[in-house]
Amino acid sequence: MSTIKLIISKEFLRLSVLLTIIYFFLEGYYHFFISDNFAYLGFFPDFSIINYIITKLVYIWLLFLSWKVYQRSKFLYSIYLLLMFFFYIPNAVIFAFSNMHIGAFVSNVFFVSFFSLSSVIKFRLPTINLPKKINNYIILTLSLLAMVPIIITFRNDVHLKTLLLQDIYEVREVFSEKLIGYLGYLYNILVKTLLPIALVYFLIKRKVFFVGIIFLALMYLYLISGNKIVYFTSILLLFFYYLGYSYTSKMSNFFIMIIGLLIIAPFVDAFLFSQPIIQGVFINRFLFIPALLTQWYFEFFDGNPYYFAESHFFNQFVEQPYDLPIGFLLAKIHWHEPTVYVNNGIVSDGFMNLGYLGVVLFSVIFTLLFSLFNSFKLHIGYFGLFFSYVYIFLSAPFLSVFITGGVMIFIIKAILLLTNKNKNLE
Repeated sequence: MSTIKLIISKEFLRLSVLLTIIYFFLEGYYHFFISDNFAYLGFFPDFSIINYIITKLVYIWLLFLSWKVYQRSKFLYSIYLLLMFFFYIPNAVIFAFSNMHIGAFVSNVFFVSFFSLSSVIKFRLPTINLPKKINNYIILTLSLLAMVPIIITFRNDVHLKTLLLQDIYEVREVFSEKLIGYLGYLYNILVKTLLPIALVYFLIKRKVFFVGIIFLALMYLYLISGNKIVYFTSILLLFFYYLGYSYTSKMSNFFIMIIGLLIIAPFVDAFLFSQPIIQGVFINRFLFIPALLTQWYFEFFDGNPYYFAESHFFNQFVEQPYDLPIGFLLAKIHWHEPTVYVNNGIVSDGFMNLGYLGVVLFSVIFTLLFSLFNSFKLHIGYFGLFFSYVYIFLSAPFLSVFITGGVMIFIIKAILLLTNKNKNLE
């Protein structure tokens, strides 16, 4: 028994150390690179030693909470680590090194802290058993039927240069002009839920032919749209499916990959690209830009909740007080670019619409959602899909994730088709 406890403790310690190394790396990146090279975006140096100490004390507290989650569920512990990586660390770095809005920092701390309760929440789910062949045909048929309106609209309007990440913005502009009405909802549900579920499902079942069909469908959607989410989601699903035998080993491999990327990024950018591609596009775009936009939303809506005025349902009761949608308005204020839309994630979306009450409410719903996911006892191969959901919640409004992000459809399909009552590999 003591040997088992020792192994578990080493695993937890290894992941905590890896995350801490990433934390210090990102602090260095922000201080020496981001705030200098991207000051025009709104990053500026204003270091506060008091804020820095606060962020470190809070970080220790969050690691303590993570131990409790680790003991109860390795799946939820892995999600907790992702929340630390995507939500807490970037906001803590900006709070300490640019002395930004304390409300944004506190709200992200609450969001991550509250998630630690997810491991004590259990859902009892109905048992629905369908024959395996019927499952196969339902999952494949739903995916392919949803593709039909897209194929009819775009036909052979594919752009092979997008495979090399060329002409992306030109292709996306043409694609957006044709993607009108219900096609927009259908496309988002396809690339974020229906096809990713089908890809992992048939990988698990070792149905190579079906895997090939789904992969070709994903590539078609990428070639007509230039949407990098499709491109990277496919890679992400395969990465987390094959790399690692448990949730914790997958997170360990991911953190090691991130550390390696942080080490080589300056050299690759300097000698291969001659410009900050990896540092700018990946590190800044995926981590610090969402944190910066969170600051903007908190500053703009501090004491002035929006009450879902942009929602198609709630705007029947609450008048839109601005001439532009909020995303465009904030881009106009901070970047002087009224044609650019700046996204908000679950934390800033909650604050924008209901103030700090919204932060609490959305934190509770998010925690309940992943407690539900944990109760599904799904195959470990779906972890890449959950990873993508975490990132979508970081950069998209809460209600949009449920509707166009396909979360509700995923819940229904999980209950009917995917739930594994016998096995949950951790």
